[in-house]
Amino acid sequence: MSNIGSYEERVKDFSWSIAEKELDYKEGNIINIGWYCSDRICKMGKAEKLALIWEGLGGKAKTYTYNDIRKASNTIASFLNSLGIVPEERVCLFMDRVPELYIGLIGILKSGAIAQPLFSAFGDESLLVRLENAATKAIITQRKHASKVRKILDKLPNLKYIIIVDHDNKKPLLEHEVAFSLENTQWKE
Repeated sequence: MSNIGSYEERVKDFSWSIAEKELDYKEGNIINIGWYCSDRICKMGKAEKLALIWEGLGGKAKTYTYNDIRKASNTIASFLNSLGIVPEERVCLFMDRVPELYIGLIGILKSGAIAQPLFSAFGDESLLVRLENAATKAIITQRKHASKVRKILDKLPNLKYIIIVDHDNKKPLLEHEVAFSLENTQWKE
């Protein structure tokens, strides 16, 4: 038995009004799940609560509060909007499990675009099929995965931007590539 009871018990007395009350939803309100995942929690007085703990190779750790997530995802949404990404266009997340993956998902949703997470171990063909079928406009990735995208770029006429989150300026960016770093960007309120 789970902490929410059985499925049958939940369905028997289900009402959308429970969710509407929990989410403070009023008829006609626009629902943006990105906002609900960060801004709403901050407005509930939990802005400084720990939201994400990430540990990378060698024990390198990063922590983010809900307010950090709110501001970082606002920054990503603003960046996407500045590139001309509009609501309902697809933005792919193609990277390892780094903070930009999770925060990027929320930022994409806040921008109104459709998030398209893809497994970073995909090869060229798998990646091509998914990006082509979705008419993806932008892909957010890491340096180590950018070469997979470059190999298939000529087959993706809808792909306008390859956003590299860890560009180190050692090699120049190629056509369609832009650098974006949460660590080196002033976060938006």
